[in-house]
Amino acid sequence: MSISISEMYISRQDDRYEIDVNNTKNKMQQAKKQYSSLLSSDTAVISEEGRKALQNKMSAFAKTGTATEVRRLSSVSSFGYCNDYEKILSELSNGCVSDEFVTENYSQGKVDALKSKFEFQDEVKTDNFDCHVNKMVSAYNLMKDAIEDKYANPDRELEYYVADDGSMQELTKEKELEMLDKAYEKHSIFMATSTEIWADLKDFQPQITYYSNTGQAATSETQTFQAGYKKNEIKNQAYQAFMSAISGENRNMLLQEQGNLNHLKLNLSISSSARTQINSIWDYYANQKH
Repeated sequence: MSISISEMYISRQDDRYEIDVNNTKNKMQQAKKQYSSLLSSDTAVISEEGRKALQNKMSAFAKTGTATEVRRLSSVSSFGYCNDYEKILSELSNGCVSDEFVTENYSQGKVDALKSKFEFQDEVKTDNFDCHVNKMVSAYNLMKDAIEDKYANPDRELEYYVADDGSMQELTKEKELEMLDKAYEKHSIFMATSTEIWADLKDFQPQITYYSNTGQAATSETQTFQAGYKKNEIKNQAYQAFMSAISGENRNMLLQEQGNLNHLKLNLSISSSARTQINSIWDYYANQKH
């Protein structure tokens, strides 16, 4: 008895389930027809002019969108120019700085060729200030030539760079030359300041005061500066010499010289006596034995 009841219950449940499924299928098909009709209606609303306007808008976005700007964003920056300039100067002086600072614009072959013109052959180094000036201008020439070559290319793509204020601006030849000039000037200021510090240290005469057994001083001399120049005088003269060294005349003189560049005398806007004095300061420290 219980078995027949169960079978009847299951049979009725199956019938009800089959009816519900068919119902659901019918509703889904009806909804699909309504949705297709709705899509067809929406598509018809967009006119030919509207579609063209949308295409033009998407095309303009593709040309000026963020993705394109990032793709053409240059690694050039004021910071990078300072690092590249210091790196090349270090190479010319047999220094060792990480290669990551120098961009691909300056081949190692060109740097090595320039470096060979500054090899010292004398045991006693002389004219070290003039030699460093020549290295500074030679490094400047190398980097300036790379800029000129870059913008002489008619197929060069438009580039952007991140300015010091964080904004994105178009990269131009004038902007890159300005960055190079700033890198040169920063080095000039640093080396001019260093020259005066070296002058103070060179002319600083430590005097020792001796005492007798009675405690009385045998001499009253104390440490004094012996330099015979006004404060900032050497710094200003060195800075003036550095900045006058990159004149067109001096840059051409270095480019045309075929031999060693250590002792080549550029036309600097300082007196002969000032030049001799600054060279003596640099020579003093260059020839010190550590």
